[in-house]
Amino acid sequence: MRAEAVPVRRVSDGVITADLGLLGEDLEPYSPVTVEVRNGVVRRVEEGRERGARRYDVLLPAPFNAHVHAADWAFRHAGLGMPLERVVAPRDGLKHRLLREAGEGELEAAIREFLETSLHLGCPGVADFREGGPEGVELGVGAADRVGFPEYVPMGRPRDLSDPNLVEEDLRRLRDFTEFVGVPDVHLPEEVLEAIRDSGLRVFVHVNESWRSVRECVRRYGVTELERAVELLEPEGVVHCVILTERDEELLRDLNPLVVLCPRSNEYFDLGVPDYDRLRGLRIALGTDNAMCLEPDVWEEARYAWLRLGMKPADALRAVTVVPARFFDLPVLREGERLRAVGLKGVPALGRVAGEGVDRVAAHLLQVIKLAEIEVLLGDAG
Repeated sequence: MRAEAVPVRRVSDGVITADLGLLGEDLEPYSPVTVEVRNGVVRRVEEGRERGARRYDVLLPAPFNAHVHAADWAFRHAGLGMPLERVVAPRDGLKHRLLREAGEGELEAAIREFLETSLHLGCPGVADFREGGPEGVELGVGAADRVGFPEYVPMGRPRDLSDPNLVEEDLRRLRDFTEFVGVPDVHLPEEVLEAIRDSGLRVFVHVNESWRSVRECVRRYGVTELERAVELLEPEGVVHCVILTERDEELLRDLNPLVVLCPRSNEYFDLGVPDYDRLRGLRIALGTDNAMCLEPDVWEEARYAWLRLGMKPADALRAVTVVPARFFDLPVLREGERLRAVGLKGVPALGRVAGEGVDRVAAHLLQVIKLAEIEVLLGDAG
């Protein structure tokens, strides 16, 4: 991407044309395409160009980063070379010690810089696992407001997950700021997990990221982390799933949660990557995970999922666009929905794939998008 900040263009009324458009939940290629917007809503989509329209090389749905820890941006690569458990395990992992030592101003500045970087990379939406209880969520929401970040979804957690009484108090307070709770792991008292499940908040949870943690769960509770999560939390979203037993796979298919994969983070911590063959057919989204170690580049995450996990290029692109958009109740790029897209200019060799199938188009875009100028386009009622 170019060094300058990526603009967010609010569009109330106007006509946009592109040499190539990827439309709807299937990312159907239109080459060329014209899109008319009225009162911020896509009212007309047609093949062909239109004179006087705002022109791009490519128009496609805006991405959404389905799992981040934004405040960790304050401690870039602090855990380099350390095993995952020593870096992130609550309550005494390195990052948790650093979070306790950091002042609110430092953390708020880190979240702002992380979100600005996300916009620079063309991504206007993130789901942020926020530590620090209700105050931590309020801090994240304030940082997002200060930078004008369009789609900030905080997933809070209670400050002290060992005390059921404090957990219930914080869960009540969290509802003032968010509809989501992000659970760091399932190695918690049963009454705590049940309180989270019964809180009225929508549950996301880290599960099955490392063999060491899964084996410890089996030793202590007789089930894998995913089994314990399904039994006690009934989550809407599960994050990581690097390790899956046959029983885990059955549970995922019965529950059908949003499965958020973070393969670059998994490999950064030398954990391997998920077996995508066991996840085919599920709702898959992608997240860049820990901002301590990775930049919020969802396009690179999708490229990595294609090349490393074996996802089809179009499925990898869907995993950072239409799949999370549908889950988080955001529009996709089609008639009748609010405009939410990115426009690309300066895309090299576009004519080599325009008119080809969606997988060839997606593969090309995931490899060259870093060379293009990108603009976030969001519908505005005016």
